[in-house]
Amino acid sequence: MSLDLGNTAAQIDRMAAGLKSRVDQKRARLRQALETVRTFDANVYEEKRLLSKNTVAWTLPVAFDSPSAAFPALPPPADHRVLSTDGSDIGTDRHLPARCYVINIGVASLTYGSQPDADLRSRARLYADDQDLVIRDPDAAFRQVGVEGTVLAAKRMAEEAVALAEEAKETSPEVPTLALMDGSLVMIGLASHGFDDYVRRELLDNGFIRALDELKRLSEERKLAVASYISLPGSAEVTNALRLVACPYEVADCDRYCASVVPGERPCDSLATGIVDRELFWETLEAGQRSAVFASSSSLVANHYRGHEVHFFYVHTGEEIGRVEVPVWVAEDERLLDLVHSLILDQCSRGPGYPVVLMEAHEQAAITASDRRFFVEQVESALQDQALPVYTSEKSRSKRLRWL
Repeated sequence: MSLDLGNTAAQIDRMAAGLKSRVDQKRARLRQALETVRTFDANVYEEKRLLSKNTVAWTLPVAFDSPSAAFPALPPPADHRVLSTDGSDIGTDRHLPARCYVINIGVASLTYGSQPDADLRSRARLYADDQDLVIRDPDAAFRQVGVEGTVLAAKRMAEEAVALAEEAKETSPEVPTLALMDGSLVMIGLASHGFDDYVRRELLDNGFIRALDELKRLSEERKLAVASYISLPGSAEVTNALRLVACPYEVADCDRYCASVVPGERPCDSLATGIVDRELFWETLEAGQRSAVFASSSSLVANHYRGHEVHFFYVHTGEEIGRVEVPVWVAEDERLLDLVHSLILDQCSRGPGYPVVLMEAHEQAAITASDRRFFVEQVESALQDQALPVYTSEKSRSKRLRWL
């Protein structure tokens, strides 16, 4: 047995006892946070946010309305379509006999109403050429980064958006359509300072943003909305806004006033520590309602999402609080915003509390363990057919064999 289950179970029991002792404290903080929500003034908050945006330690959203605001959903159109794409990959692996990777894009198109239809499929692409395996700086050829890890995840996200735009282009202009992605619209992994601008230009400017440009162009010809859905979101941006409101200083300068204060004893900790946005909105929204719209203040979005700045709201699906992100051109169009709200609720009601179209796209994109084994075997077989050496590491070989 590789895991000492008896020892682990004892540690789990101690963890649960510790969590139980902190529940009452968290409930008290949540009550105080809800009191701040009820008295929240968006204009006062925005003034303080602008004064403090360079000195505050947290990511603060732009607030157009109070977090206490709630909006009901309109009925979904009788005839409508919902599209989604999702991706998975087999990444480069130094233990394999050839350097390559695969991106598999799943597509789901569901049509409801007088002419119901469903189109489910996937498309896999192998990347093995030298120019596919790295992203090079066009201004300095010796500077490059391999397409693996975070970079591969960002490339997959860009390919998902490109496929979604291609699918939207094929839909009927007469049918109201929601193009829905899974997860955040923000390439959070690329926000790290470890990536140079040429990587962001290639994956964002020339990939993801270009696909959003096409979706926006299509929305000008037909009723097409674009959004993403995040289940069980862990974001605390709205909670951070409450922190700012609770800060006793005119300008929230965290380094100046609180650098030496122990976390948990800062003035803002009394209402925000350990609380995420979904916990706030579970208390303020009724089933079917959405919150006010907020805007992301991410520097990555500000610098690279030209014309597609990310806005977000929270929605009570009846089963959970989901986070919905939309480009600014959807947020500012009330018709499209209502379409996003109503169709996401409709999709959640048709499935187990989660949009059906996202589930179907994921099923098409999924790469199983047997698929991965078959891929490795196919690579080895193809190399042998070409009389090329087939090699692997001893570590990889050992995982295929039972020694004792």
